[in-house]
Amino acid sequence: MGGALRRALTGGLATTLLVGGLAALPARPAAAVSTGRPIAVAAAGDGTSYVGYAAGDRLLRLDAGGTVVGSVLLDRPGPVTALDVGPDEHVWVFYGDSVSELAPDGTVLEHFGVRSGAGCPLDRAHDPARYGGLEVTDDAVYVAGRCVATLGIYRHDGDLVASVDLPGSAYPGDVAVAPAAKDLPGRTYVSQPDTGKVFAYNTSALRSAHPSPVKTLAIKRFFGYHRPAPGPLAADEKGQLAVVDVANNAVHFYNGPQRYWYYRTLGHPPEPASDRGFLDRPAAFDYARGSFKQGFWIADTGNGRVQHWDYLGTTDWMADAVPPGDSGAPVSSQLPRISGPPYAGRLLTCDPGTWDAAPASYDVAWLRDGLPIPGAHELEYTVTSRDVATELSCTVTAHAADGAASAPISSEVFPIPGPHSPPYVLERPVIRGTARSGSVLRCSNGTWTGKHPTSYLRGWLRDGQLLPGTNAPEYLVTDNDRYHELTCRVAAVNRNGTGKVALSDPVEVDDGGGGSHVGPPRNTARPRVVGKAKLGSVLYCDPGRWRNAPVFTYVWRRDGAPIGGSEQDRYEVLGDDLHHQLTCLVTGTNPSGSDHASSKAVRPRR
Repeated sequence: MGGALRRALTGGLATTLLVGGLAALPARPAAAVSTGRPIAVAAAGDGTSYVGYAAGDRLLRLDAGGTVVGSVLLDRPGPVTALDVGPDEHVWVFYGDSVSELAPDGTVLEHFGVRSGAGCPLDRAHDPARYGGLEVTDDAVYVAGRCVATLGIYRHDGDLVASVDLPGSAYPGDVAVAPAAKDLPGRTYVSQPDTGKVFAYNTSALRSAHPSPVKTLAIKRFFGYHRPAPGPLAADEKGQLAVVDVANNAVHFYNGPQRYWYYRTLGHPPEPASDRGFLDRPAAFDYARGSFKQGFWIADTGNGRVQHWDYLGTTDWMADAVPPGDSGAPVSSQLPRISGPPYAGRLLTCDPGTWDAAPASYDVAWLRDGLPIPGAHELEYTVTSRDVATELSCTVTAHAADGAASAPISSEVFPIPGPHSPPYVLERPVIRGTARSGSVLRCSNGTWTGKHPTSYLRGWLRDGQLLPGTNAPEYLVTDNDRYHELTCRVAAVNRNGTGKVALSDPVEVDDGGGGSHVGPPRNTARPRVVGKAKLGSVLYCDPGRWRNAPVFTYVWRRDGAPIGGSEQDRYEVLGDDLHHQLTCLVTGTNPSGSDHASSKAVRPRR
């Protein structure tokens, strides 16, 4: 991701259901949270936002433009499960077993315990990035338990008003409270990641003896998606409900007054990615002053950053959310990094990264799927059999000579493949060629684990924005690319699935032309349909091989006739397709012309 605290102004759209030019990819196995990644965010009315971490200790404070403007010392140890800014602009912190009310400067105004069962540990079963939520209104504090399947309602002084047992035994992921809107009464929403459902209660009934949901919203599983895991929630004064599907890196919107009609998705699901407007395991979602008009703040946990989108879904800014440390402590300017062969019995090294001042000493901890590995506190670590098919990371805490300590700073995750793992990248792809208008750039595959990936999925990006139809190894630089950065992305595929996308280093296009003349496109290996032609399955169109770096468009055809709405590189097999012939027609276009090529036909069956 890069290391230094930075702010990136973007025009990237977070909106769309499908990723143009790159087929939908399976998500990685869900990992526990790492201590150095943001897992909670809350926004004040003036656009100030507060960011919390599993390591606890302090909140990071960002201004309305995403610039770091300080930190807030917390009054309790342990992970920050959830945050909210109340109507009076006070900051409320949920620790899993207690809640604190803080003034913006960190002064403790209130603290009270909440029902949490027999303690509330930080572990895989009670992951604070997955379970537990907080919502503060004018007259109550709503707490969705991290370690109990209940919704607690408290007065601001901590007196328990009501405790609602949620359906089943699964822990809640978040809670949101909305006022009455149109013909919809005031509603309280609770998500359950493990059941894929959101429960809606009439708020006025929550303090009755046995309140029941008046609506159960089962989050739809779109084709190419994984089993939904609804977590963070937001509900505005107009009855609109936003549901973050963590498993698919998506934010779905529903219109409550219109019977919860689904109307859009943000985040470019389902594949986790670091492009602008994309997400990777989002753990928190917030808005300001009860309205979506000021946009949305997202704790983009897997990418280690906070994003702000306007209400249309355009990315206003992204900020690397490195957790704050003691005053005078070294500050990370480049994240730690793991290197070495990802196999059992081999030695890995944790590079502690770079810091703004030379640390006097380091504390190192290795983590497996986000949880500490006992006794692993050196810069080197030998991979064991327990690490196979997991994700490793290392955290580094830097100390100044006077003892001031940074917060734990986490590396990117480092997957250790197992016998049934998809490919993991060992060496990232590289762009070769002259970055000048009229020239053709080529993107290497990179190097991946496993013997031989069966295929690769690709895309090209301009300033971090995916360019539709560019799923080929070559890219023709145009005048539109001048003064911008180009990046290529590759995901390798094997029989076990598709690996996480790997990005090349960017290249900057200079202001000159003079590239060699490129003739019209010509297909040299015809497209092919990838996937099993069965009812309900998703087929992909591999565009084949082409000369002269065209941009691609697609049309699927049934018995030679175009299928309306099928202008993508993927297609879901319908009942109407059974026993008919399906083909994909690919058109390659560049400034010198275009060419067409069709795949062989497949005949879907049940």
